Amino acid sequence: MAELRTEEEQVEAIKNWWQENGKSLVVTLAVVVSAVFGWRAWQSNQDASAATASALYESLSASVEAVQQLDDVQVTSMTHLGKQLKDDFGSSAYAPMAAMVLARVYVEQGDLVAAQNELEYVISSEKARPTLIELAKLRKIQILLGQSELDAAATLLASIDDTTYSSLFYELSGDLAYAQGDAAKARDAYRLAMESSDPQTRSLIQLKYDDLASGDS
Repeated sequence: MAELRTEEEQVEAIKNWWQENGKSLVVTLAVVVSAVFGWRAWQSNQDASAATASALYESLSASVEAVQQLDDVQVTSMTHLGKQLKDDFGSSAYAPMAAMVLARVYVEQGDLVAAQNELEYVISSEKARPTLIELAKLRKIQILLGQSELDAAATLLASIDDTTYSSLFYELSGDLAYAQGDAAKARDAYRLAMESSDPQTRSLIQLKYDDLASGDS
């Protein structure tokens, strides 16, 4: 009888515990299950968004590479794709990448204001890789030099402490020095640019260097 009473007491204790804690346990389990399924749904949505952004960027990039001379319809289509990426997927790394592609398109179309706007988007983006931001700065400097905005170009160039694109950096440093009338500084910069450039680029920089040398003779 003592053993049975003990079992009865155990059952009664379990019933009492369940009455006191059962509801909170059910709520806790519901919260945990909801969190798990919510996380999976969020993760699935993130994966789908990344895939869509990637597809849009690939479409934009491939369109630029496939066509030598863009017509108005193609430019409009690319602008739409780039805007969609920036508007709908602005928190992804593809948005600033798309802006770089659009900047190139606008430069080729002669719309330097639109190109600078896209480059500014990249420069101020929190999602852009540091190397992409550096390249955007260098591309903007090229535009500024072409517009003879030397002070703005010099300020932006000074903001680049270390760059992956050393050849372009030194070439633009040489272009700026030449535009400022400092031929010696320009030659030094071109020399550094040639040291880190590929053969095709080196030959073009060599022409600038030789022009300066012949000007001194």
